[in-house]
Amino acid sequence: MKQFKHFITEVSGLQYVYDNVKVCSSLGKGLLLHQLPCTKPELLREEFDKTERHIHFLQQYPDAVRNLVGALHTLNDIRQTILNLRYLRVLDDIELYEIKKFALNSQYILRLMQESEYEDLHLHDLSKVVQTLDPEGSRIAHFYIYSVYDEELAELRKQIQNTEDAEQREEMTYKALQIEDRVRQKLTEILHPYWKSIEENLHQIAELDLLNAKAQMAVEWGLCRPVISETRTSYTGLFQPEVKHLLEERGETFQPVNLELRPEPCLITGANMSGKTVVLKSLCLAQHLFQFGFFVPAEAAEIMLMDEVFCIIEDAQSEKHGLSSFAVEVLNINRIIESAKSGRRVLALVDELARTTNPEEGKRIVNAFVLMMQKYGVMSVITTHYGGVAAKCRRLRVNGLRVDQVTDGITPGNLSRYMDYTLVETTSDEVPEEALRIAEIFHADEEFLELAR
Repeated sequence: MKQFKHFITEVSGLQYVYDNVKVCSSLGKGLLLHQLPCTKPELLREEFDKTERHIHFLQQYPDAVRNLVGALHTLNDIRQTILNLRYLRVLDDIELYEIKKFALNSQYILRLMQESEYEDLHLHDLSKVVQTLDPEGSRIAHFYIYSVYDEELAELRKQIQNTEDAEQREEMTYKALQIEDRVRQKLTEILHPYWKSIEENLHQIAELDLLNAKAQMAVEWGLCRPVISETRTSYTGLFQPEVKHLLEERGETFQPVNLELRPEPCLITGANMSGKTVVLKSLCLAQHLFQFGFFVPAEAAEIMLMDEVFCIIEDAQSEKHGLSSFAVEVLNINRIIESAKSGRRVLALVDELARTTNPEEGKRIVNAFVLMMQKYGVMSVITTHYGGVAAKCRRLRVNGLRVDQVTDGITPGNLSRYMDYTLVETTSDEVPEEALRIAEIFHADEEFLELAR
């Protein structure tokens, strides 16, 4: 099964999510990148519960949150050091320093979260590890072989300081180094029983880092907790975060959409520039975020779990394989059908199916695909320009251009202000005819327009 990192380049908008999720440590990012999509409702429900409780923590304990983030930024990947400890490979000073630093950090986070009455973190007490590696009680994250570890070593170090004879100093220094090696061996043996506790704490804190980032994103982006459904997928106020933020930077407003889907085909019609493709990308992103345990970009959402999500948008020619865009599209459609026939739960999102072939054949292909999706009960959304698609299915139409609001000041850059992206039910198999009107607004050549009319 593919991991989160494999979807980053495949799912539109997921790279933007990854770039903006505020994971503090490399371990936390590694957890996210290697995460698998979840298909078990009980596990997702538990993850959403934890995110909801963490949002409460963010809101109720801002000072603790700041301190936690500071601690998470100092979290290092010490898994190799823990592995060496597990197999009793004598730790060097750098590795002993890594263990000490982590143990101090772990104890700090444990105390911080206990003071905040945090319920979802169960760290092992590593105070014995701290005492072992910090015998002077400085609580400073550095390490060397302290003299208190060995009386003979302490005496030798005093003699070395007080000896002027270079040869004697060299002999004593060599002996001191041998004792230090013995101390490292002893420290490794003392710490060995704690390797599992250290490993589990490291993993828990990395999980806390990722959870904190998901909760922060939910708050800052206005994401909602999705309800896990067995019968339908429904969104109120669905939006695409990257597009929404880009519009806001330009002083414009993203118009969210409401949409309900069931295990059946749904056909969406609308003119070019009417937002059909953005709807598909938003549905694809929301489904993936949902199954990776994120809250989703909507005011409210009820989502079915899927075994596989197909999003076929703008598949250009594959020169590498010598295939035309239509050939690639046919192969992708076949993958959807094969998956549906195997009994897997499938979400199929297909933009302008068969758009690269002639309209008559294209219409037949759309009809056939809709019939297949109906037969195998596939939750599918197909956008099309083709009229006369007679296959039985649910039909939605983008409201489109608000003709009554159009002024002479309209330009390609501000056209979106005059578009109504609301999806409305329709029973017609005809498509909206707005292309000429848009061409007129953009002051296309009059002779060309007349010929087109």
